[in-house]
Amino acid sequence: MDQHKWWQVTWLFISIIMFLSSLVQTLQTYDHDSLEDFFCKQVNKCIKNPKTGIFYNTSLPSNYTGMKVRAVRMRTSSFYIRGLNYSLLNVPPRVVPQPNRKRMVILYENFGNWSSHYFNVPTNYTMVAPVFGFVAYTSSKNAFIENEKMNLVTQGKPILIHFHHVRLHGKNDTPICVKFLENGRLKFNNMSKPYVCEAFGTGHYTLVIPSSLYNKSLFDIWWVLGFVIGFVGLVLLVLVLVTLVKASKKRKIKKLEKNSENGEAFDTFWIGETKMPLGSMVRTQPVLIENDS
Repeated sequence: MDQHKWWQVTWLFISIIMFLSSLVQTLQTYDHDSLEDFFCKQVNKCIKNPKTGIFYNTSLPSNYTGMKVRAVRMRTSSFYIRGLNYSLLNVPPRVVPQPNRKRMVILYENFGNWSSHYFNVPTNYTMVAPVFGFVAYTSSKNAFIENEKMNLVTQGKPILIHFHHVRLHGKNDTPICVKFLENGRLKFNNMSKPYVCEAFGTGHYTLVIPSSLYNKSLFDIWWVLGFVIGFVGLVLLVLVLVTLVKASKKRKIKKLEKNSENGEAFDTFWIGETKMPLGSMVRTQPVLIENDS
């Protein structure tokens, strides 16, 4: 087998194994609690001398591309009187932050295409929106975000979370709001308005629909994936067979050449790309025998 072609086949096979391995890894769930701690440290690291009422975007490392984190610091008294309006979040007035502190920070988290890595929904549901989270922390002059989390206690009116960029077009695709609780538990809520979750505290939220609505599209995806894998496997098999046949022919030719070197020397000639032994054309000279009779 030609060494260069052998390495090509081997590298293609390794690449397929690596792709399948990465596909399996995407199904794993990561720890979002440790990620939350990282967000807080990153905010404190990136934002220096923050001002009250200003929204700050936080830079994240390249391996977190797709996530978005913003933070805003407020006085708790102002938050209680006015509430808070943000593009995704609407907090009505008279929401009580606990424990009682002079300043607070609300951290906005959009997990984007990483949502399914950090949060799981039951197999009979499909996530149709990125996970959005908002968490309240105490704040002080010494630290933009302190380690102490705060609860937001609503008094009648709920906090509204708007999923503006999510629109489903099927007639039976009414989404359901989901809140992710501790220990992997979920809380399902119907929505009074389309694509708007009603929340009564901080946390992480998304929209889901029953998986049966996506069964056909998922089947199509797996069918295409299976076809591609099967086609690549067939190509690999053909390449392996061709290289094995060529290697077998080369071994036979080398054996013939070795035998010819150990015995009578033969000339050689070529047929296509194959080198063959050639016998001498000199014939034994005839001998005349005289008859005495």
